[in-house]
Amino acid sequence: MQGAVEMNTDHVPAFTLTPPTPRRAEEIPRTTAIRVPKFIDDVSAGRVELPTIPGVVQKLISALRDPDVDTRTIGDALSRDPVLSAKVLRIANSSHFGAQRSMASIDAAVAMIGNQALNRVVVACGVASAFEAVPGIDLRVFWRDASVAATAAHALAPLVKADPEEAYLCGLLHAIGHLILCRSYPEIADAMFTGFAIVRGEPLAQIELDAFGIDHRAVGALWAEHLGFPKSVAVAIAAMATPDPSPQTPLAVVLRSACALIAAAEQADVAAGLCALPPALHARCVAADGSASAAFAKLYDSLRTVEPMG
Repeated sequence: MQGAVEMNTDHVPAFTLTPPTPRRAEEIPRTTAIRVPKFIDDVSAGRVELPTIPGVVQKLISALRDPDVDTRTIGDALSRDPVLSAKVLRIANSSHFGAQRSMASIDAAVAMIGNQALNRVVVACGVASAFEAVPGIDLRVFWRDASVAATAAHALAPLVKADPEEAYLCGLLHAIGHLILCRSYPEIADAMFTGFAIVRGEPLAQIELDAFGIDHRAVGALWAEHLGFPKSVAVAIAAMATPDPSPQTPLAVVLRSACALIAAAEQADVAAGLCALPPALHARCVAADGSASAAFAKLYDSLRTVEPMG
């Protein structure tokens, strides 16, 4: 585990929709007056409990890993969760699936959506349900970022022969450790993040190390393994702490690219998104004249309209 580092006061944290509150460096709360927790020790001692996802979601995730699972089995499991069932029906009736008429049958909706897309919906809803409110965090912005990263990772994965479904999970969970830390230590989270502007990635990790003694990447990797997600997902999330261009697995390259596109997706210039890609993917997303390829331009446009999950 890395030791605490000095907080970067050039950045101010929080996921919030409200305008950032300007503050002088000397006004930013410092953790020197607060006990820096030891997250791993607190989890081991039972002082901190890792979040859980609903049992029905866990069963669905397990069932959907079986390519031969019966549609009715999935439908029966979904029917036990009204919120999740409504979400699935809403997706099946959306223009994305070209529904000709309003669909009310869960079994029919499952058959139309397909197991892979359904698994993404189930995981996203299940993970979001574990965090109803978190001090210092605007969850709408947080989940929008997660949706953008997941969508981008899923689309980019085939370019480097990474598994698209695992890539989606990586994007969805890449910053989940931040929610866990803020949920576990609400007083510190409120002091460090409430009312400040958005910060992501490495700057956020530096602030977390100073405030919590551990960063979101390490915690997110731990939680992914705790829930039984593929080890490759946990490894890719943890690898975000390794400076680019260090050797990376294809999944880690995709995740790094997806995270770079979160901030770029808020801009109006597709070139900014292209420039945000690491070298391993940049070459695969440019046209002969050096501009963005048609496929990347289409992906970039879609990311700019992604809505928060849930």
